[in-house]
Amino acid sequence: MTNFNPEVYEDEKVATVLQMLKKGYSQDEIVEFYGNKNWKSIDMYFRRKGFRWKDDTFVPYNEEKEKERKERLASVQVELTKPAKIIRALEKEHADILEVSVKSGFRSIEELGQYMMNKGYKWDSEKENYIEYFPEPEEESQGKQGSNVATVCGTNPQFEAILTYLVKHETQLKELLETEEKQLPTFKLRGGNANKTLTMNNRIIALLVDYSDEHNMTQKTIVETALIEFFQKYGYKEEVNRLFHP
Repeated sequence: MTNFNPEVYEDEKVATVLQMLKKGYSQDEIVEFYGNKNWKSIDMYFRRKGFRWKDDTFVPYNEEKEKERKERLASVQVELTKPAKIIRALEKEHADILEVSVKSGFRSIEELGQYMMNKGYKWDSEKENYIEYFPEPEEESQGKQGSNVATVCGTNPQFEAILTYLVKHETQLKELLETEEKQLPTFKLRGGNANKTLTMNNRIIALLVDYSDEHNMTQKTIVETALIEFFQKYGYKEEVNRLFHP
């Protein structure tokens, strides 16, 4: 029914039911009054008369206006609720951030992170989810660095084994990356660069990307520093020292 006919209020049943609802009669009491099996039959009667149930009574229904209202609401809600949907998806048990990224229409975790940052959210490592973020003015002006892929540069054949170790010790790595205001060492190494793409735990990648963006450091520098300190601590100190510039 497109246009509501006000003459329907002259219908005896319509007038009586509306009056009973206004006086506070329950649905069960109205059903008993008319001898119906259930409320559905009364609801269907009002639907045929051009009403819909809303706010504990029946109100006139205009199909065209309702359709326009839903379309306007949907067009606004899609953008407004997307961050909330992403956060809810990550709250589920065993949530996979890469899977959530793809299902939300993003090509990578990095792209998802950039979207959430633009919407006022940042990654919280403890909650393993995004939280509202209100950056200071100086933070807003800082440039963003970091590539869109997890690429590790180097020629050492031990890299894959080392990175596997880092994945197994994800908690310790989180603590390292979350340490604030720590002056990171810098190393000047001999030799050139070589590309090596490795498959890593997606949450480690997310931490790497977030730390790179937050501290304005390249992912290459972060990974090389972690590997050098690892080699120095676990039996490769002499070998690593030979890599440094004199």
